[in-house]
Amino acid sequence: MIKLKCDYINGAVAVPTDVIDKFLKLAPAASFKVLLFILRNPDGSADANQISMCTGLAVEDVKDCLSYWESNGIISVDDKFDEIAAKTAVGNAKTLEITEETTVEIKKQKTNLRSLPVKRPTQREIALRLSEEPELTFICNEAQTILGTFGYDTQALIVMIYDYFGFPPEVIITLLQHQKCENKTSSAAIKSRAEDWAKRGIDTLEEVEAELLLLEKAKKVYNELKGRTGFASEAPSPRISKYLYQWVGEWDCSAELIGFALEEANDVLADANKLLKKWVNSGFKDPIQVQEQQKKSVPKEVKKSYDTEKVGRSSVLDWAKRYATKEENE
Repeated sequence: MIKLKCDYINGAVAVPTDVIDKFLKLAPAASFKVLLFILRNPDGSADANQISMCTGLAVEDVKDCLSYWESNGIISVDDKFDEIAAKTAVGNAKTLEITEETTVEIKKQKTNLRSLPVKRPTQREIALRLSEEPELTFICNEAQTILGTFGYDTQALIVMIYDYFGFPPEVIITLLQHQKCENKTSSAAIKSRAEDWAKRGIDTLEEVEAELLLLEKAKKVYNELKGRTGFASEAPSPRISKYLYQWVGEWDCSAELIGFALEEANDVLADANKLLKKWVNSGFKDPIQVQEQQKKSVPKEVKKSYDTEKVGRSSVLDWAKRYATKEENE
């Protein structure tokens, strides 16, 4: 049994049971954070920016949540904004302007998302969501154009991605187009890609385009390295993909440098990774720079501190021989 441990000494917020009964299962998870903030401050007013500051959600997500509750008749939104009332509404919460630092913090909080839930919506629930959300209907129609006719699993997955991750239509559609180009259109593959993007905070079209460019660059490098151990199949394995993403995306390594590292490491990925990390930290961009450094690192031949020919001609050696002969005779 799950019980509430906090008390009500400092007050409580009343959530209408009608809202809970109708929307607990179908409403996007983020929308309840926005609704709780509004219920906590019924006498004040705030705009999307300040709700974003207090909930940790992105401004665009807050706007989507406000639109969701407004379209369902739970709240009313007007364009009038009373700054004094807004500051009173948020109480002790921060009401600073959105800065670069706070934007980074909001982005960091958004990446702490869970995987999609195991339980999928029923067909009846999907039909209800489609009737409520014209945007979601548009996404599903576009998905059919991209993927062709698909079944319940994919339809349920699209609804869940939209509701739980809050991806805008252009992001979901681009994701599906990418999976189609990669010939990875199974529900499991689409789910894996969506969860990866959500966890890394990739949720705008600009970020998606940058991600796809990076993946294309990594794919090109893989094709250039084909023929090596582990680089023989048509597509890279998940393990190789992970390394390539880091080498190409995070470290900006060229195919030549990666190939040289693999050669030095006898195609052992972990060892090649260590070499590349060392070279990148040293500022090396190509194999020539690495080879020049390797030549400098080889110690010079140690010169002999004496000349054996001179020693052979010296009186010291003659003395040593006479002393040894004397010892034998005694």
